[in-house]
Amino acid sequence: MAVVLGLAVVMALVVLFLLWLLIDQETSNPTIVDRADAERIAKERGGRQSSTDRTSDDDDDRDESRSF
Repeated sequence: MAVVLGLAVVMALVVLFLLWLLIDQETSNPTIVDRADAERIAKERGGRQSSTDRTSDDDDDRDESRSF
C-alpha cells in the first residue's frame, strides 16, 4: 500500500514538473513587437474590432455594464 501511494506521489510530481517545463519553454522567448504591430497581429487573429467597425448594438451592450 505504501509503495502504491509513493508511486502516485512521484507520478504527480513528474506530471507537475513536465507541465512546468512546457510552460517555461512556451514563455522563454516571447515575440516583442511595437503597439501597431501587436494590434495588426491581434486583428489578423480575430481580435477586437476597431472603434469605427463596431455597430451601435455593440456599444449598447457595453454601456449597460459600465457605471459612470
